[in-house]
Amino acid sequence: SARAVLLPAERERYRSLCRDAAAALTRELVGAHPEDSETEVAARLAGALVAAGADPVVVMVAGDGRLAHRHPLPTSAPLGRRAMIVVCARRHGLVANLSRWIRFDAEDPAATARSAALRRVEADAFRATRPGVPLSEVLAEIAAAYPRHGFDEHEWTRHHQGGAAGYAGRDPRATPTADDVVRDGQAFAWNPTAAAAKIEDTIVIDGEQVEVLTRDGEWPETLVDSVPRPLELIL
Repeated sequence: SARAVLLPAERERYRSLCRDAAAALTRELVGAHPEDSETEVAARLAGALVAAGADPVVVMVAGDGRLAHRHPLPTSAPLGRRAMIVVCARRHGLVANLSRWIRFDAEDPAATARSAALRRVEADAFRATRPGVPLSEVLAEIAAAYPRHGFDEHEWTRHHQGGAAGYAGRDPRATPTADDVVRDGQAFAWNPTAAAAKIEDTIVIDGEQVEVLTRDGEWPETLVDSVPRPLELIL
């Protein structure tokens, strides 16, 4: 619990790290090409994070042929038409978590609809993340949100859903038995996922407000319940 609530100086360091991590992804991904391999993209991202003074704790990339993998270690496979990129970057002990999607061809209506539905699942997660609520109850609300927005009722069991953030990727991860309670001023990184769909950013809870930290002002966004959320970048 001593780590749960960020002090003002910690929060400012976290904002800076998250902004730099998001900017590094934007800079590297806008120059990506369909023929780039997953490992090439991962290497460039890792280098950009190191240049920003951050440790690339996790860099995962899945090209079009491997989007069924929800935790994709990069391979020599090309990105192809569409790709998912996941990064966890550490600086001053704090860890920024974010996922982004890029596409090299015309927008796919089915994928767009699936991503929009997943953003609604995430919005329900944000709404449930309120001071004093146990993580187990937040997770139960996330689980219920999947069928509410058109996904299979067991979707939440196919990948962890995230949890509190800060000095670890998840600190702790939300589970059905987690009795840690949400604290005002605490950071979180929820990551709802479905088949070929995922959304993830690092946020801080201020009462009933959500501050998204992993933003750089350049990536395309949409508002969901007044919270800015990332869209797929079409190149």
